[in-house]
Amino acid sequence: MKYKKVLLPPEPYYSGRVTRYPDKKAAFESGLRWHGSYEISYIKKGKVRLNKLDSEIILNAGDVYVLNSQEVHSYEDIGEDTQAVMLNIIPKAIAPYVDDPHIVPSFKQPEGEALEFIRKAMDIFHGYEEYESKLISMKVRAVMYSVAYYLIRDCIDNDIQYVHGSQADDFDCAKSAIRYMHDNYKHEITLNEIANYVGMTPAHFSKYFKDKTEETFSKYLRRVRLEHAIDDLRNKKITVRQAAIENGFPNVNSFILFCKSEYGRTPAELRNYSEKN
Repeated sequence: MKYKKVLLPPEPYYSGRVTRYPDKKAAFESGLRWHGSYEISYIKKGKVRLNKLDSEIILNAGDVYVLNSQEVHSYEDIGEDTQAVMLNIIPKAIAPYVDDPHIVPSFKQPEGEALEFIRKAMDIFHGYEEYESKLISMKVRAVMYSVAYYLIRDCIDNDIQYVHGSQADDFDCAKSAIRYMHDNYKHEITLNEIANYVGMTPAHFSKYFKDKTEETFSKYLRRVRLEHAIDDLRNKKITVRQAAIENGFPNVNSFILFCKSEYGRTPAELRNYSEKN
C-alpha cells in the first residue's frame, strides 16, 4: 500500500495553514497521504468520508476531527455542496508548550469545552474567504494558538498508536528515514548513510523510499532543507547565502534554484513577502 508524504508549509504570517473548501486553488486530494503537521477537520455543510489505515469515519455537518502528525489518511465521498475547513498546525508551534519538546505528542479527539471551542474557532476560519490581510492574519494566529491551547490542555494522549497490521514495520522504515533527515539535514547525508541507518542496501532503500513517498530521497532532503532555510530567513537576520550553507545546501545557487522551482519565488522574494505581511 502506498502512502504519499505531503509537505504542507505554513503560511508566512503564522505557524499553520488554513484551507477553506470549496477552494478554486485546492481540492480534496485523493489517495492515502500523511504529513508532519496536525490537521483539524471541520465540516460546515454536507459530509465527508475520512479513511485511515485501521478505520473509516463519516464526518457530518458540525463534526470536528483531529488527525495527528504523520497519521495516514484520505478524504473521499465529498459532495458538491460540501463545505469544510482544514487547520494544519506544525509541531514546532506545539513543542514549546509540552513537557518534553523533543517528543511530538498525539492528541485524542476533543470533547466537552475543548470541542465546543474548536468548533467555534473553525467557524471563524470558515467565515474568512482570504487570510492575507494583516488584521485577519492577527486574528487567525490568535485563534490558531487558542485551538492549540485546548488540545494541549485537554487532549494529549501519548499512548495512541496509529500504524497497525502487516504494513507497520514497512511504514516505520520510511518514517525513520525521514526523521533521520530532519535531525541531520544541516550536514551531508549520503544514500549509503541513510540506507545503512534503516538496514537496507542503497538500491533497495532508493526504490523503497520512492515507492512509499512518491519522491526520491535526494529531492525530499532538499525539501526539508528548503523549509528550514526559508524559516531562518524569515526569523533571523541572515543573508540568503548563510541560510543556504547553514541548512545543508552545497551553495547558494542550488538554494535559489530549488526555491524557485518549489515556490515560484526566490528566497529573497519570499522573505520580503513575509515582512510585508
